Amino acid sequence: MENDVSRFENEVTPDMEEKAVSSPPAWGAWEWIFLFSALLAAGCYFFAHFPSLLERNGHLPGVGLTLTQWLLAGVSLFAARKRHVLRGKRAAGGWFLLAVALALGLCYSVFADDAMRLMNLPVVWAATALSLFSLTGVNPLPALGGRGLRLGLRRFLPSFFARWTLPLKALKNLPRPAKNEKLRGLGVGLLLSLPVVLLAASLLASADPMFSSLLTSGFQSLDRIDASLLPRLLYTLTGGLCLFSFLAAGTGNPFAPEEPKERRVSPVILSTVFAMLGLVYALFVYVQFRYLFFGSEEAIREIGYAEYARSGFFQLVLLAVLTLALILPCLTFGKNSAAVRLLCAFVAALTLVINYSAFFRMRLYIQAYGLSVLRVVTLWGMLMIFCALAACLLKCAFPIARICPALTVVALCTWTALNYGNVDRLIARYQVSAYNQGTLTDLDASYLVSLSPDILPELERIEDSTMRGRALEKARVTFSQRSPRPYDWSLCWLKTNSPQAETAHGTTE
Repeated sequence: MENDVSRFENEVTPDMEEKAVSSPPAWGAWEWIFLFSALLAAGCYFFAHFPSLLERNGHLPGVGLTLTQWLLAGVSLFAARKRHVLRGKRAAGGWFLLAVALALGLCYSVFADDAMRLMNLPVVWAATALSLFSLTGVNPLPALGGRGLRLGLRRFLPSFFARWTLPLKALKNLPRPAKNEKLRGLGVGLLLSLPVVLLAASLLASADPMFSSLLTSGFQSLDRIDASLLPRLLYTLTGGLCLFSFLAAGTGNPFAPEEPKERRVSPVILSTVFAMLGLVYALFVYVQFRYLFFGSEEAIREIGYAEYARSGFFQLVLLAVLTLALILPCLTFGKNSAAVRLLCAFVAALTLVINYSAFFRMRLYIQAYGLSVLRVVTLWGMLMIFCALAACLLKCAFPIARICPALTVVALCTWTALNYGNVDRLIARYQVSAYNQGTLTDLDASYLVSLSPDILPELERIEDSTMRGRALEKARVTFSQRSPRPYDWSLCWLKTNSPQAETAHGTTE
């Protein structure tokens, strides 16, 4: 595997690096296609789904955003194919990332949960960018490797602005027509006449009421013009230029990967840090076993076991993430030190217990208050932390193991599976089942109908007929008010015409 990485790095010659850094981007037929596609995508978004800061649309875009992303990715791949830079086995990581990006993009056409759509947005665009960088040869390093991911993510956000001004420069370099003194005089005359005409019109309006009424009716007709037209045009131009930059950078000159720097940190320093951290974690783990996992009477008496157990899970998840951010670099810098690897393994094992403590608390919290999108995503995050900590233990035992590609594949595959698991319906199914069984004393219908029409089949399962009718009626009213436009539409809105929705309508009548 290391030989493959070396072969990738050796293919980036000094000439390629110099070209990537110093040569100005060329403008050709594909750049015109990129510009047209980017302006088309931005125009569809800002004119079909205008994101006003003052008025919420009620839901994020659906099928339109899927088609926009697929359009941009397809145009870039077709351009790359024409330029003969796609590679076979070497592009496997890029094809995987592209498949993930397209699958997550398809979720916008199928489901309609705003929270999941918002969280998917950076994942979709980052996966699209990294796949294009890999498939077009812009990123010569393995797409799923540690260095390849780091290089691609570092160039992700700059890719939206690196070639932002290229169309303007291309227009500037177009052949200029010969200067015409008459046209110049006409422009200057129109500019100078503006204040004179305004002053004359003001005096004439004050002198003649009929003339004033004519001018007033003319200005009032301007109110019929959509005030959002100009902002939409400006947003379309700005967004289109950013998308053009993204497409041009994704098929442009290869990145010049940085030479790996030899970083040396004293094993004594690392060992000391992890030894002290391990002592604190060990004390915390002792408290968890004594007061949490076994439900000590002391905790019940002093704090209240339910209050003690159903708190702190977000802090513990954050602590586990920070611990991973500390362990992974140290396993790279100090992998030749057996003491560092042993202490890293000790801290990782304790963090596993801390992560289980967070899961234990979250489970009790869910039993008391039910599921939500944030709690589902937190459970997924705990699973990923568990996988990462297990990979760290493997790295401690086998320093030459490459864990980054496997972790990346697992994270992206499980995240995609979570999206296609229909989070909204999963939440509604749990809430309704818990309410029917009596473990959940109150069914928060307001929260459920704020999700998406995917919850409608589950509302029909409510055993209490009064609660069922009230929940279905609330859902019918809410979803009728949030009826999407074509660009925002997704398959889940078909459920608003389902028998469950008709039942709710019949109940109210």
